[in-house]
Amino acid sequence: MTNRALAILVAAAMHGAAAIALTGCGAPIHKAARNNDSVAIREIAAAGGDLDAYNDPIDKWTALEMAAVGGHKEAVVALLEAGARPALGRHDVDVGARHPEMISLIASYAAKSAAGAAPSRAPGNLDAAAYDRMRAAANLPPEKLAPSSDIDSPKAHGVARPDDFALVIGIEEYQSLPKADYGARDARTVRKHFEAIGVPARNIISLEGSQATGSKMKSYLQQWLPRNVKPESTVFVYYSGHGAPDPENGDAYLVPWDADPMFLTTSAYPLKQFYAELAKLKAERVVVALDACFSGSGGRSVLAKGARPLVSKVDESVPSSANLTVLAAASGSEITGTLDDQAHGIFTYYFLKGLSGGAKTPRALYDYLKPHVQDDARRQNREQSPTLAGSGADAAF
Repeated sequence: MTNRALAILVAAAMHGAAAIALTGCGAPIHKAARNNDSVAIREIAAAGGDLDAYNDPIDKWTALEMAAVGGHKEAVVALLEAGARPALGRHDVDVGARHPEMISLIASYAAKSAAGAAPSRAPGNLDAAAYDRMRAAANLPPEKLAPSSDIDSPKAHGVARPDDFALVIGIEEYQSLPKADYGARDARTVRKHFEAIGVPARNIISLEGSQATGSKMKSYLQQWLPRNVKPESTVFVYYSGHGAPDPENGDAYLVPWDADPMFLTTSAYPLKQFYAELAKLKAERVVVALDACFSGSGGRSVLAKGARPLVSKVDESVPSSANLTVLAAASGSEITGTLDDQAHGIFTYYFLKGLSGGAKTPRALYDYLKPHVQDDARRQNREQSPTLAGSGADAAF
């Protein structure tokens, strides 16, 4: 038994024999899945652990889903061979977007357990119709082919930046609002690029979909970042999702996953407060990228049902601060758009092209992306002009 497997089992035993089957993010089987620890998985299974337990009653991730979404093939195989149920629940889209090969692997095990054979979808081995029938027999939804883009894999890689941090927020599927197309996918790709330029993975907080609630956004902005950043830190903050204007006074709001446009002041995040919290950080610089709009006229912008986008001027002003710079996807009255062939927001696509291409300052990024965004928007018969604000536009990050 490996030391790591032994440590997991000892930790479980310290809480009693039943702890091996406990749910929760700290449950041994979920830790082993996240760590791609196939030996520990087999040991936990041998000790009678519940391989299909959920991590918590709300998110409902099984160990198999955690391993699959992380691309951990060894852990996925160990779980399946140990008897985990070979199926994905509501997280199949997340798994398919990140590691579609995991869906094929799990489906092949599902077929094996159902029919005593394990066909794969290798070219020439299993046609699409047979594969789809196999997935249906395994109670898996039809395969969703993951979109691809030339920015999904970063081309630029920088030196380690141990003192830098990032908060990445992306929402596509809302609790009770229309989709913000590609919002979560944008965020996942942005995280890859931040890691590529040297921001440590442990210093990056990602809030996607139902994780991006108003309370979590405030907690990380108002508590986690202030507690962790240093005077020499660069802090990157990225948001992809809906914005909303208050029709009465023109105030702009970011729209968390659980927000309601009818109750903006209590359920959404005021943009002024968002900027004010970031400006207070004791960091050398804070660089914000917003792929949202606040016109209320469509795109990544919403209004309360029945309201009309008659706001004459939306207040998106950035406070005067020596360390805060903001790149925004569109001007006040405009809407943001997407590139369906790239499966990304237009702003995010060119933001990452610029970052991967070696842009070292917010202004360099802006000078690169603005004409490209404008050109693609005009091809969609509309206007979209990104904006740059803040006193640190020329400071290298």
